[in-house]
Amino acid sequence: TGILGNELQTWTPTEKNTRLVSLQGFFLWNRVLWSAAAVLLLWLTYTRFSFSHVETKSWWSRFLRQPKPMTKTLTENFVTRATAISIPQVEQTFGYATGLRQVLTIAGSSFTKIAKHPAGLLLVGVLALASALFGSRILTQFCIPLLPTTSQVLHYLATPLTNLGTPWLVMPLLLMYFVGELVWRERAAGINDLTDTAPVPDWILFTGKFLGFGLVVLVWMVFLLAGGIGMQLGMGYHQLEIGLYLQVLFGLQLVDYLLFALLSFAIHVVVNQKSIAHLLVLLVFGFMAFPSAFQVEHNLLIFGAGPEWNYTDMRGFGQTLGPWLHFKLYWLAWALLLAVAARMLWPRGREQGLLSRIKLAPKRFNGSTAWVASIGLILLFAVGSFIFYNTNVLNEYVTASESLKRQAAYEQQYSRYRNAPQPQLTATKLHVEIYPDKQQADINATYTLVNRESLPIDTIHIGSGSGFEPVAIRFNQVSIPVVEDKKLGHYMYALQKPLQPGDSLQLNFAVHYHQRGFQQKNNKALVVEGGTYFTNFNLLPVIGYQSYREIRDAVLRKKYLPAAKPAMPSLYDTAAQKKPFITTQSSLEAVIGTTKSEVAIAPGAFQHTWTKGDRRYFHYKTEGSIGGEFAILSGKYAVKEESWNNIAIKLYYHPDHAQNTARMLRSVKASLAYYTENFGAYPYHQFTLVERAGTGSGATADAGIVYYGEQYPLLKPDDSPEGFDLPYYILAHEVAHQWWGMARLSPANVEGAGVLIEGLSVYAGMQVLEKAYGKGHLQKYVDYLHSSYEMPRSLSTASLLRANEDFLYYRKGGLAMHALGQYIGKEKVNGALRALLQKQASGALRHPTTLHLYEELEKVTPDSLHYLLHDLFKENTYWRLKTKGIAAAKTGDGNWQVKLKVEAQKVIVDATGMEHNVPMNDWLEVGLYEEGKRLHEPLYLQMHRIGSGEQTISITVPRKPGHGGIDPNHLLIDLRRDDNVKYLAD
Repeated sequence: TGILGNELQTWTPTEKNTRLVSLQGFFLWNRVLWSAAAVLLLWLTYTRFSFSHVETKSWWSRFLRQPKPMTKTLTENFVTRATAISIPQVEQTFGYATGLRQVLTIAGSSFTKIAKHPAGLLLVGVLALASALFGSRILTQFCIPLLPTTSQVLHYLATPLTNLGTPWLVMPLLLMYFVGELVWRERAAGINDLTDTAPVPDWILFTGKFLGFGLVVLVWMVFLLAGGIGMQLGMGYHQLEIGLYLQVLFGLQLVDYLLFALLSFAIHVVVNQKSIAHLLVLLVFGFMAFPSAFQVEHNLLIFGAGPEWNYTDMRGFGQTLGPWLHFKLYWLAWALLLAVAARMLWPRGREQGLLSRIKLAPKRFNGSTAWVASIGLILLFAVGSFIFYNTNVLNEYVTASESLKRQAAYEQQYSRYRNAPQPQLTATKLHVEIYPDKQQADINATYTLVNRESLPIDTIHIGSGSGFEPVAIRFNQVSIPVVEDKKLGHYMYALQKPLQPGDSLQLNFAVHYHQRGFQQKNNKALVVEGGTYFTNFNLLPVIGYQSYREIRDAVLRKKYLPAAKPAMPSLYDTAAQKKPFITTQSSLEAVIGTTKSEVAIAPGAFQHTWTKGDRRYFHYKTEGSIGGEFAILSGKYAVKEESWNNIAIKLYYHPDHAQNTARMLRSVKASLAYYTENFGAYPYHQFTLVERAGTGSGATADAGIVYYGEQYPLLKPDDSPEGFDLPYYILAHEVAHQWWGMARLSPANVEGAGVLIEGLSVYAGMQVLEKAYGKGHLQKYVDYLHSSYEMPRSLSTASLLRANEDFLYYRKGGLAMHALGQYIGKEKVNGALRALLQKQASGALRHPTTLHLYEELEKVTPDSLHYLLHDLFKENTYWRLKTKGIAAAKTGDGNWQVKLKVEAQKVIVDATGMEHNVPMNDWLEVGLYEEGKRLHEPLYLQMHRIGSGEQTISITVPRKPGHGGIDPNHLLIDLRRDDNVKYLAD
């Protein structure tokens, strides 16, 4: 599948509809390899097949030479030498001690049965060993190794039972198989008639086999523990947290496997048909993995399900263990009832039909069984009721379909107010009281609203889509509530005196956040000890209609709404061009109170801090307007402070995550220097970096501040010329947003806005990366963009000017700007970008679009390369470039004459996915490289005019090249990049 996927990934929709997969290249060798493996396996099976019963032989004996049968003489000797033995007198006791010995004996026998199987312990052990050996390739983000802290290793080892995207999926599959083998062990060996008559109670048989399998799972956990420690030691990390390993693997993870094992036992016992039971267990596992496919979402209805536990270095387990424990107690109650059912329906004797066993069940229902069943029922109803009260009463339970219906209803009822004149939020004042130990936050806020429209405004629309309604809403003038739609989160207030153009008013409100109980899925509280993090969109209301709440997916829109709607207004929509992409440009002043042991952080310049009682307060104030989103954080931070050109730089980080702090500060200072020189002054006097609690290695930029996830400081990049410093680049990209998307440039809310925000930030970050590390590192990132960029293989994309999809403006946007910079020079591209910023700053351009970007780039692009600008931005253009051969001959003067045979094609993919060949007469790089030299160390690299079709290029160089080709640095978007360069034959 992987080979076929790699082959198909460069096919356009037209090719997928018309071409057939040919049996050649890697695809051919893949099929040859696996066919040979299949034939070898078939031969081994045939030559080593034995008619002896599986219980009488060890698995490895099938691969050894068969023993010769004993001759008659040897047999007679054995008989002759046999001596009589005395039969001991056995005392018949049937007490609890005997029962315990029987349970342990059956458990040991069951464990040995599985342990001797080739897949019983060995397979999991091999996977654990492979994890230890290849840890640096497993624990990665964006192909960059992570520091193997115990929490990171456990994120890899302790995945949910039903996670299909992990190698540990083998464990539930083995569980399904071996449970059936244990239940059917005696019957498969043909000795069930003997064992069924033995004086052993049914509960001992069931308990012993379950305990034996539990020991197998325990050994699996030991293998995972050893594999995790091996990963850490193999990667040079010695800060082992054995207690955390034991808590997760032998507590949280072990419980899930034992619950599923008990369910599997019960199914095999009740069904009493081995193959059908195996299939049924597999179907149940599929239901557990994909419940939404069956329109089931509530965790009370999905066996073993519950809110996932989550551990991070900053938060620990936070508040996730409590909900997890309640759900596991609920499923433990079901497990007890399943155990009772298995004990009462245990197949024994000749009459093993379900009806026969049901008739026999009342006779097996003794006092002990009644006690277990009673405990299970009481626990089931008590814990189940408590869970339901928390998930459906204290918290609103909303299914995915109901959520989509609400989105559709919101749009249907209130989208008519989309273009209604609304005041602009220009200033936000907050007083926030954070209580991490109580998971509580109280916010008192004041919004300053200014009418910047040309008409009076008589109605104010307030949106609250987060589920936390603002209270005590009041304006500083008389207003009447017209609509208070708490279900859809929309409020309308009529002003007694309309707000005149240029006038302002104040909106005061309060928000009280308190995590009541727990929810059935998401229990990552916004406020928690050591890791509080929430944004204004989480808790604060928004002015006006909230278009971001609309359903974006075209298929879902067709299902829930009568008419389709473009994801973004057209690039050529003159009305939309007047509206900003980020509708809110407000200043912020915040006073935040938290516990004494924590530091509270918000955007803006730090003013001062003070202590009052057992609480500590922090005051922040921005120097001007910031974007539409900001965050409030509180945690136990260490702080590093530096400065660049009178700009104060502060880094707040978890004390155990100090590995990349110097690199991060270096990147921030280099970015500020490069962007200030090339794009204009940084608009603030401070820059703040904050680590936020939670997984993830990415970062988010707001005005004057960047937040990064806990995995980001754990990245271990390679600083060598062959490496790639991704953490350095990520921060350079986020700092670039201070120019592209924040205070310096605010694009219009039309198609292509993402190119101006993300595409230009990608390009800017690439320049900082190259300046710090050289062309080698830059080329690594270019290759990464190409590999992540989805060619038009799954959908027909718009041109870059009208890009709406992430992969277009992130990937193609960065690639297009980089290519243009290499063709015309980075200085010219930077000059065009600086001119765009200056036009908006002067008021000549209120809200730029990609059309304005194209206009500025066109001014600095030579006429001979206008075709390239057109191909990169106005058309959905791709190239097929291939080096078919390379030959070199030494000339009489000591130089080398090199001939490259190349093939080139340029295609445009239209909106329907149809491919159109266009004539090509383009400038392309042609490069030659000495043996052992890298792409950024060329022997020869010049632009050549390349036409469509095959052609031969002759080049004279002073030394013998080892390889060479066309567009070796992948400046253009090639549908297949692995054939651009060819090596010289020996």
